[in-house]
Amino acid sequence: MEDGFPFLVFTRNLERHFLIDNLDARRKFFFVMTIIAIFIYNLFLFTDREMLPDIYRTAWQIRLGIVTPSMLIILAMLHYRVFIRYIDFMADFLIVLTASSIIMILYLSHHPNVVHYHTGVILIIMFGNIVVRLRFWHALGVSWLIFFLYVLTVPEITSMPPPVMINSSVVLFSAIIISLIGNYQIESALRRNYLRNLLKEIETIRLEKAKTELELISSLDVLTGLANRRNFDTFLDTEWQMGAQYRTPLSLLFLDVDDFKAYNDHYGHQAGDACLRKIAEVLKRCIHRSRDLCARYGGEEFVVLLPNTDVQSAFQIAEKLRNNIELENIPNQHSRVVPYVTVSVGVASMMPQKTLPPQRLVELADRALYRAKDLGRNQVQVLDDENNSD
Repeated sequence: MEDGFPFLVFTRNLERHFLIDNLDARRKFFFVMTIIAIFIYNLFLFTDREMLPDIYRTAWQIRLGIVTPSMLIILAMLHYRVFIRYIDFMADFLIVLTASSIIMILYLSHHPNVVHYHTGVILIIMFGNIVVRLRFWHALGVSWLIFFLYVLTVPEITSMPPPVMINSSVVLFSAIIISLIGNYQIESALRRNYLRNLLKEIETIRLEKAKTELELISSLDVLTGLANRRNFDTFLDTEWQMGAQYRTPLSLLFLDVDDFKAYNDHYGHQAGDACLRKIAEVLKRCIHRSRDLCARYGGEEFVVLLPNTDVQSAFQIAEKLRNNIELENIPNQHSRVVPYVTVSVGVASMMPQKTLPPQRLVELADRALYRAKDLGRNQVQVLDDENNSD
């Protein structure tokens, strides 16, 4: 938009998109214009008999035997996608063909009335450049080709006096200049509107991307990259409703880093943050199903939500997580369990019910976690809604 496009050509990649994006609309437009052209072109069948009595049969043969069938063939070709890419060249061909047919009639007739037929060439050029809206460079080439054909033929028109020849050539020349100026302005406006629409689309994409990124940021814990508490609560509500509807169990793991306050006090907050990130990486490695959710619940607490998972499977997953975190061998000299970082895990499993709140599952998992800590830490304890212990 800033650089402009005085030659009505974009950069190569953008030009390709411009032509492709406008191709279908151009096909429909050209189809309608061709039907109109057939109608207008053959209106002159009525005038040929009166204006050109010496060759009107020949004129009809040219109109009905050559030009009109060519138009109909191209109309049929427009229904096949393989030919649509050549639509501009098909338009060029029809404009040159119809103009050449008028020039041929001018050449063949010796009747005085034939001098009026040069206006047909002007009409065809104006129709092609302004109504059909040939691409500017196509319009430029087609217009001057027709003009040179006319200039070469006009001296052979016996019924046209030299002054009339000169005047008709100047009029045709002027019509070409005027129509090309109009054509240039039309295509320039079309291309500028295309760029404006692209800018709007780009801005829409940017806004959608920014919105998605903002939603993603607002749903993630900045430190660990896991889901945050807010995201977990939303996900829990959704899965609770799904479980209640389809009668599938829902399990929750509640993890807490053992003696993490002592770890932070001894090693510092930066080391504490690094420790939490390592634990988050273990959770990401061990939890693979698309509907499972790992989240940082707050501080040194993590949760893992396991839809459609019974209590036995949840216990196995919890034990795997506990063991893998222990195998990280993150030093913790002030741990009351072992001299490296460990976690206690509470497991709860329920069959969701619409009459119960999803927080019931969180309460059970929290109670199981505190039981694990009371019994010595670095272990997994399970509670469910039926027997409250395992």
